[in-house]
Amino acid sequence: MNTKINTYEYPAYRTKQTPSGRPLVLFAARATEISDWVGVPQRSRLQNEQTIGFQRQENKGRIRELSSFYHDERNVVQNPLLAAPQALDLVEFIAHDGHPEFGTLRITSRDFSEDSLLELMKQVVQRLEQRMPSLAEMTLDQARMASIMEKGRAEHGLDDFVDGDEDEEGEEVNAAATVDDSDTASVLLTDETHIADFYTELRGRIKVLEALDEGAKPERILGFDRDAMISYLKPVMLVDGQHRLKGAVLAAEQLTETDEGKEFLLQAAEGGTDPDKASIEFIAEHVRRLPVSLLMDDSPSEHVFQFVVVNQKATPMGKALLGTIVSTSLSKDELDPVAKRLKNAGIKLDDSQAIAYLTRADESPFKNLVQTGISGDQNTSLQWSVLKGLVSIFREFSGGKLYGEKNDWARIWAKHHLEESSFVMECDGPEERIAEWARADGPWRDVFIRFYTKIRDRFGSMDMEAANAWGNTQRNLFNKVSLTILAADYFEYLRSQKRTLHNVDDVDTTMEAWLEEVSDSYFNRNWNVAKKDTPAVRNRWAKLWVDYRKNPESLPKESLYNPVSGA
Repeated sequence: MNTKINTYEYPAYRTKQTPSGRPLVLFAARATEISDWVGVPQRSRLQNEQTIGFQRQENKGRIRELSSFYHDERNVVQNPLLAAPQALDLVEFIAHDGHPEFGTLRITSRDFSEDSLLELMKQVVQRLEQRMPSLAEMTLDQARMASIMEKGRAEHGLDDFVDGDEDEEGEEVNAAATVDDSDTASVLLTDETHIADFYTELRGRIKVLEALDEGAKPERILGFDRDAMISYLKPVMLVDGQHRLKGAVLAAEQLTETDEGKEFLLQAAEGGTDPDKASIEFIAEHVRRLPVSLLMDDSPSEHVFQFVVVNQKATPMGKALLGTIVSTSLSKDELDPVAKRLKNAGIKLDDSQAIAYLTRADESPFKNLVQTGISGDQNTSLQWSVLKGLVSIFREFSGGKLYGEKNDWARIWAKHHLEESSFVMECDGPEERIAEWARADGPWRDVFIRFYTKIRDRFGSMDMEAANAWGNTQRNLFNKVSLTILAADYFEYLRSQKRTLHNVDDVDTTMEAWLEEVSDSYFNRNWNVAKKDTPAVRNRWAKLWVDYRKNPESLPKESLYNPVSGA
């Protein structure tokens, strides 16, 4: 492991916006130097697993545009880069005597260039354990570990791993390993699941790397590379401004291709200077000095809070990405201190947590089938906003209307029957019952998951080309219109039959009665409708379903589902 230490010092100004606020340190630095000590952990997909960074994935086109902008020296970007320490012991403000608001900012950064990927991953694991100590004590998901090892074996041509390879708990890891629910219950699908998943993915890759020949030092393992790991270990985290930073560095690098740059490099070569060293010297001389606002707070919760507020108030990010970041970047202990502040800033945290859970939970029929705003989303996946609408029907009793009708059957059912439900019977009043039902992990969630799981199992198909494909929004079942109609009609049935729900088993029995004699092939036919979310289609599909469900003598003609061909 390389122990070379680099120290950077900058004239700086320290201020506070409020007496109780954290200090802000304002300074300027060469863009290339900033790149040396700042990390930009991005939220991205690596081998279908998401990292825990909160920065959006970089936009190459935007970086090129900013680089072109920077080529004109008259152009100035006034917005500072926003940053915060990842380790306060490596970032120090040294005040001047007599003028404590002025001083020197000293940043200490280790040189990671000689560290192997294995060494870097072990350091990231250690950093995560310091951040969330319970990780070090948790029992790893053995099935997941085995899967990672199997993929690693295939990627690197390993015949097999060392016999008897054991994890820290002394259990042999092999491809046939199974998950012990009692062991993983403490971490499985909690608010901290995503961080635990990421930790497990790292631990699995470490075992793969340890199984390689001693001389093998890959730069990448199953999608995780050195640059990504180093971002977690830098002394400072970039909260906002990654494109401005990278655009400035690119602009300086491109200057080596100009006549001035070529002349400088030629003279340096004639003088015996190493070309690479001369290029670095030229870039350092011409690169822009960018303003930086450094918030002296090393808590991950504050980093995420600053990022979300800055981006949501200036150029709002998509709701899917916002929800994914807020709900999966922090552990519960980290999220609690800023939860109220996020809500006060207009960020609907509970919605984000509730929906993100459904996109990740193993028992959710929507797992990996919802767009999250991260590169790699499938255009056939359900939109985040659509899932939010479905959740609102069950959680808030809002939106349970059959298209073409005015009654909100979810709201009406709750008004007349929620009070009787064993789910909330111990609550004192209507507001308390609603609050208990609608908790992020409240009874609504079990009901929601059971309802749509049974819909999937009865009407859906795992064949993505089938007319009733579950997971393909271009087909008849897995789309906003059909899923909304089914939920609204279910609540209409519950109200008409004066049925309440005391437990999830009641969902089973009421659905069986609701769907009595309904054909499992209802959605598995050629309806020939490309654009579904239109008033004509919504109203037609709702009427056809309700009429058939109440009197299922024969399936409606397929042509009727298309308002044009069936008119």
